[in-house]
Amino acid sequence: MNHRTAVAALATVLLAAPALAEEAKPTPPATAPDAPATQEQVKTLSEELRRLKLDIGIPDVEYRSFAGMGPAASKVYYQPKGLAIGGYGEFTFHSNLHDPPPSPRRTDDPETAQTDLRRVVLYAGYRFGPKIVFNSEIEFEHAGKEVAVEFAYLDFLFTDALRLRIGNVLVPMGFINEMHEPPFFHGVNRPDVETFIIPATWSENGAGLHGEVSGFRYKAYLLTGLDPIGQGGPDAEEPVTAQEWLRRARSGGAESRAESWAGVVSLAYDFGPASVGGAFYGGRAGQGETTDAGQPIHADVTLAEIHGQLAWRGLQARVLLAQGTLGDADLLSEKLGLSGEQVIGSRVRGGYGELAYDVFSLAGSEMQLAPFVRWERLNLHDQVPTGGTVNPALKYDLVTAGLTFKPIPTVVAKADFQWRQSDAPGGTTRAVNLGAGFVF
Repeated sequence: MNHRTAVAALATVLLAAPALAEEAKPTPPATAPDAPATQEQVKTLSEELRRLKLDIGIPDVEYRSFAGMGPAASKVYYQPKGLAIGGYGEFTFHSNLHDPPPSPRRTDDPETAQTDLRRVVLYAGYRFGPKIVFNSEIEFEHAGKEVAVEFAYLDFLFTDALRLRIGNVLVPMGFINEMHEPPFFHGVNRPDVETFIIPATWSENGAGLHGEVSGFRYKAYLLTGLDPIGQGGPDAEEPVTAQEWLRRARSGGAESRAESWAGVVSLAYDFGPASVGGAFYGGRAGQGETTDAGQPIHADVTLAEIHGQLAWRGLQARVLLAQGTLGDADLLSEKLGLSGEQVIGSRVRGGYGELAYDVFSLAGSEMQLAPFVRWERLNLHDQVPTGGTVNPALKYDLVTAGLTFKPIPTVVAKADFQWRQSDAPGGTTRAVNLGAGFVF
C-alpha cells in the first residue's frame, strides 16, 4: 500500500469518527447504504483529505527541477507551504585492474577493491509562504566520516524574472554542480572535468539574483573567493595538489575568509528537447596572504565553461568544454611548498562528450536501461608557472563506458568500465565501478 492509498484510507476513517463529524460541514445522508456519494460528500472528503495531508506533512511529491537544481532538492518549491524533506544516497564498489601504483585520478584511489557508502544526503527546506523559501542540503560522506552542508540559503521569489538568493549557494557551472543527484547522471563517478576543473560539488557564501526571462535562465552571484592556503594549505587534512587543481580550495561556507571576493554569471536556454548554456567565474583567491618575503599573493582565478545537451526520445547526448587560469601560480605553489612537477597549473583545460540511449524506450517501458559512453580529455598542467615542470601524468584521456538501469525514475543501478591514458610512461590504467543510488 503506497502512502497515497494509506492517507486516503485514514481520511475516510477519520471522516466517520464523531469528533471530525462535529467539525465537518453537514452533508445530506445517502438514500441507501450502497448509494453513490453525492457531489457534496465528494467535495467534503477531498477537503478533509487535503487538510489532513497538510496537517501530517505529506504534500504531493513533484520531482521537477527548479532553476537548474536537482529534482529532490527542488521539492520545497512545489508545495504551498511548510516543511519539505528529501534526500539521496549512493553506494559504490571500485576495483583497479592494474598493478600498483594506483591511478592518480584521485589522491585516495585505492590500490585494490573497495566499497563505500559514499553519500547519504538530507534535504530540508521550508516554505514560509509564496515568496520566501529556505532550502538546504546536509551531506554525510563515507558512512559518516565526513559531514558537510552543501548549501543553505534563503530565496526571495519576487517574480519569475527576479529572485534574490542569500546564503551558502551552489556555484552555477556545468551540468553536475547543481544537479548532482545520482539517478540524473551516467556513470558511478561524476566526470573528471566536473570534479577537478570545475571543482564540484562547489558552494560558497554569497548573494545574488536569478530568474527566467523569455526562456533564458540566468544566475549572477557575488561570492567569497576560493582559499587555497586557508582551506587547503600544506597543514590541511586534504591539501591542495596539482592533481586536483583548486578543488581543495573550496570553502563550502565553513568559516570562509572574505579578504578576496569573486563573481559568477551563468546563462542557459532551453529549446524543445535541447538546451545550451555557459558560465564565467572570476575573482581572487589570495585572501590577503603574502610570500615569506612579504610579496602579496593575489591569485586571480578565472573559470569559463560552455555546455549543451539533447534529450530526444531515448537518446541522450551531452558536451562540455571548460578552461581555468590561476595568476600567481608560482607564488601560491611556493607558499604551499610545491615545486617541480607538483606546482599548481597556471592554466587548465578539459572537455567531454557523452552519448547514451535508453533501449527500453523502444518498448514504451517506464523502466530505463541506457548503455552509455563518455570520453573526457583533461590537461591540469596545460601551462605551469616559471620554475615549475609539466607533469605528463596530468594530461590524459578518460573513457567511461557502461550501463544505467532505472526500475523507477528515482532509483538507479550503474556499472561501468574506465580506461585512462596519460602522457606519462606506463600511464594506462583501468578500473571497474558498480553503484546504486536513489532520491526521495
